Amino acid sequence: MAKSTVKFGKIGHIGIVVKDLEEARARYSAFLGTDKWYELVYDAPPELYYLGSKRECNVRLLFGGKGHTVIELIKSEGDDNIYTAFLERHGEMIHHAEYNVANLEKAIAAAEKAGLKVLQHASFYSAGALVRYAYVGVSEDDAVFELIETTLPIGIKKGDLPFETQLAALTGNYKRIK
Repeated sequence: MAKSTVKFGKIGHIGIVVKDLEEARARYSAFLGTDKWYELVYDAPPELYYLGSKRECNVRLLFGGKGHTVIELIKSEGDDNIYTAFLERHGEMIHHAEYNVANLEKAIAAAEKAGLKVLQHASFYSAGALVRYAYVGVSEDDAVFELIETTLPIGIKKGDLPFETQLAALTGNYKRIK
């Protein structure tokens, strides 16, 4: 198999699907010693497609961690999607590893060339930035990777940035949870 032409940097976060967001935040705060959590702020609800069909969902995302290690807690309500299906089959646990990419189409093409397929994809605006993502994997019960492309309001596509969670809080993409 040929080597991918897409350059993947560090893992941006580890996503964990949870039943109760506040209970999970308290549990992981106690375990990891994390006292700062941030919630993603949507300008409007995401346009989300699961297995090719548009879904109406309310997805709340909290981000916390220590140093460069970021944990994402995911709570979804509404139509079935990758999170609700995963939670039903597996319960609360790690769902995916996330990579920031500069070009989502190229990253998806590289994933497909490696035998992975798009399981869910969505787009939304947060603090004026366009965020597009795709979950890719052989199946939902295999290793799942989230590929995220963010285009800032000034038209620049960001890749990996140091202190991303803190920067997102300053720009309004995330709000601090007390």
